[in-house]
This record gives sequence, C-alpha cells and structure tokens, in this order.
Amino acid sequence: MLTVCTSSTDGTYCTCADVMNILFNSTSTAAVGTTQEIDQIGRLIARASRWADQFVGRHLAMQVYSETLAGAGGRTLTLSQYPLARVLRFFDSTATCEATAICSSDYRVEDYDSATLSRDAGWRWTAALISAETCFELGLTPSFRSGERSHPWLAEYAAGYKLAASTSTCHGLSTGDDTWTTGATLPDDVVQAVAMRAAEMYSNPLGVASRSVGNLSVSYRIAGARSASEAALERYRKVD
Repeated sequence: MLTVCTSSTDGTYCTCADVMNILFNSTSTAAVGTTQEIDQIGRLIARASRWADQFVGRHLAMQVYSETLAGAGGRTLTLSQYPLARVLRFFDSTATCEATAICSSDYRVEDYDSATLSRDAGWRWTAALISAETCFELGLTPSFRSGERSHPWLAEYAAGYKLAASTSTCHGLSTGDDTWTTGATLPDDVVQAVAMRAAEMYSNPLGVASRSVGNLSVSYRIAGARSASEAALERYRKVD
C-alpha cells in the first residue's frame, strides 16, 4: 500500500515562457502576450503537467510517501516511487506494537534513480506458508501459496524531482544527503515535453492531423500514434 504523506505544493512542470517560445519562436525568458493568452496557457500547462504524471505512471514532483513492501528473500528491495531523494524511516513490521526501526547503517541505497535498496541480512520472503497436511495436492512438504504475500516492510521516504531552485530542506531532506542540491532536478526533456504538450493543446485542441480547404477535408491523429511530447517522455514511463 502506498500513501502520500506530504504532497508537493508545486503543480506545474514548465513556465508560460517555455510554451510561448515553442508557439511563437520567441527567445525571451519571460512570457509575452495578452493577459487572456497567458491565462489560457497557464491552465493548459496545469493540464499538461497532470497528463505527464498519468503518462509516466507516477508523480514527478517530489513528495513524501509511506509504503508497505513485500520481501522476495533476496538482498535487494525496490521502492515504487523514484527517483529516490531520501529514506526517512524504515521498519520491519507494519504493526506499531512490534515494529522495530531499521537503522540507516543496516542497508544501502544501491541506486537512487531506480530507488533500489540492498541489505546484507536480506529482505525476508513474505509469501504465506501452508502445511501440506491440509492440502493433499501439495505433497508431503509445506509450500508457499502462489500470489499470496504479506507486506511487512514499511518505508517512509521522499521521491521525485525538485521543480525549482531552493535552499529549503523540506520533505525531510538534509544538506548532508547524497542527492542534495539547491537547484531544480526536473530533467530538461521533461520540461520540454510538458511545454510541447501545452503548445499542442493551445494550437490544435481537437488533435487535427491535417486540413484542406478544397472540399473541406479534415483528418485526425491515428489512435496509438506517438506525439512529439509523448515521444519525449517515453523513457520516463514506469515499467511494472
């Protein structure tokens, strides 16, 4: 189970100027247009940012999560939200009466980009064990129930990208963290993809692929075909 503990207050992944630059070939770092145009593009940026989260399958802006996880018996454990910024707390049980905190020295972050942790003691397998005596088809030895696993490991962590430069240590971050930076960490190609999506919605809200004046012919983008914005975000999609 995944729970959002602290939501990001930042909701957009590009600026109005980014979209204006695409629409009007402007090199200005400030949005130039009428108040109505800027307001409309601002609303489209919010929609494009929500689209980006849906397309990649996770929230891109940094948030704090609480997640219960199932062990597979190996030395590695992967959190569902990434990139990992910091593990705040880790417990070996979800039951408050018996949970024991696991010290940060007892595990390592193997890869921040994939949010993979490793532990020399391993992450015990949590599949349900049943006795063969109660089910003749299982033979003479105890067996694990297929597809039935408990999720006893409980992690609280911060994951996602910083959307703007800041010296704030919010979301439980510390200046001593390996991932600490005062600058924004949202990749430039994500910013560009969201700006392109907003520009697409502004200039072509109906998704028309081609038009002709003679005899009035209109065609639409083929279902399943990748737009430029989708192609730019493809590498960030979550693979289950």
